[in-house]
Amino acid sequence: MGTGQYTLRRRRVAVIGSGVAGLTAAHILHRDDDVTLLEADDRLGGHAHTHRIADGGDGELWVDSGFIVHNRQTYPHLLRLFDELGVRTRPTEMSMSVSCDGCGLEYAGARGMRAMLPNRSRRSPAYLRMLAEIPRFHRAARRLLASGEDGAATGQQAPGPAGAAEPGAAPRRARAAADEPTLGEFVREHRFSPYMTAHFLLPLVSAVWSCPPGTATDYPARYLFAFLANHGMLGVWGSPRWRTVEGGSRSYVERVAKNLHAVRTGSPVRSLARTAKGVRVRTPTDTLDFDAAVVATHADQALALLDAPTDTEREVLGAFGYSRNRTLLHTDASVLPRDRTTWASWNHRLASCEPDRDPVRVSYHMNRLQNLDAADQYVVTLNGDDRVDPGRVVAAMDYTHPVYTPASLAAQRRLPELDDGVVAFAGAHHGWGFHEDGCASGVRAAASLGSLW
Repeated sequence: MGTGQYTLRRRRVAVIGSGVAGLTAAHILHRDDDVTLLEADDRLGGHAHTHRIADGGDGELWVDSGFIVHNRQTYPHLLRLFDELGVRTRPTEMSMSVSCDGCGLEYAGARGMRAMLPNRSRRSPAYLRMLAEIPRFHRAARRLLASGEDGAATGQQAPGPAGAAEPGAAPRRARAAADEPTLGEFVREHRFSPYMTAHFLLPLVSAVWSCPPGTATDYPARYLFAFLANHGMLGVWGSPRWRTVEGGSRSYVERVAKNLHAVRTGSPVRSLARTAKGVRVRTPTDTLDFDAAVVATHADQALALLDAPTDTEREVLGAFGYSRNRTLLHTDASVLPRDRTTWASWNHRLASCEPDRDPVRVSYHMNRLQNLDAADQYVVTLNGDDRVDPGRVVAAMDYTHPVYTPASLAAQRRLPELDDGVVAFAGAHHGWGFHEDGCASGVRAAASLGSLW
């Protein structure tokens, strides 16, 4: 200190969980702090999951099975992260088909009139009535949104199978009070036909949120419609232009990780305890002391690792439930519609004309979504073990997704109460459950620890 100058000690900060929420928080914090990223899995990224595939010839393919698409309209935090990391993106398309094993219906939206106009599978009077009901649903949903909004905003994004802003032109989030109608109540109030509900509305919601069609009826209607409106899904026009990351989402994961003080995969956190000087983290092999921590995991995982959770932490984190979806990356195109003109980016398959609570079945056509130059058709299918040829499976994963109920939405509003300047919480469950939500929550977590982006 002879020069009269001194250097402030950099804080030691633990970030637990390497999904987009943890990566974003770590990216912001590392500029002023020594960040140690702790991940239970043997890879980083969470739902940012890219697979390297040797595709026959001299080249290789990088195929995503979790986060796939984004847009420039509703992903401000993620786009800023990509810009700072030098991540390149390119245009893609978003379309959706519905196939029903019960009645044989196959149709697709955003794939041109040939995929919607009546043909052999689309000639029933019920289908023609459905086409007339869809605009009526759009109008009714927009009226519900217009009937009252609280102006609160949070991140939002369109999901991949895994699996959505704030400063600037952030879209408003509709209120989600306990007395708000569920989607099922909304359907009954407006007397939408069972056929339209089963073959259009529930497939749309269950595909977006990776939940069973029957479970989708329990979701708060206004909450769902706010997301759909922000993404141009409550009308024929207005959908944003979609983009995908060149080389897969691993591109941004690797760039964040290489800048950090330390990265530890295969290091599940067994407990996190507050101490007089910060926090103490225990893994199967170490006990580590830090000045602060970001817990960027699912809510149930966060509650489980807290050594002595407060009553508020138990109430808030314990209110969130999750669905688990078995996910296969494969080359079995038989899961796509029989009518190739209806092959879409997302392909929802119904087991029957009756909504049920069986896991959602959606197949993402990766050649279309990621502009793959490949001889085979690469597909990511949720809950398709009984339909996909095992010999064509490239990789198998389990992804979990938050389930939204009035109780979990009430708890969501209380999540900021948990940040105390030493421990901060982040995750996609802080918003609609998607990639931009996780990114935005990472920004807020870093800010609560004193690091503004």
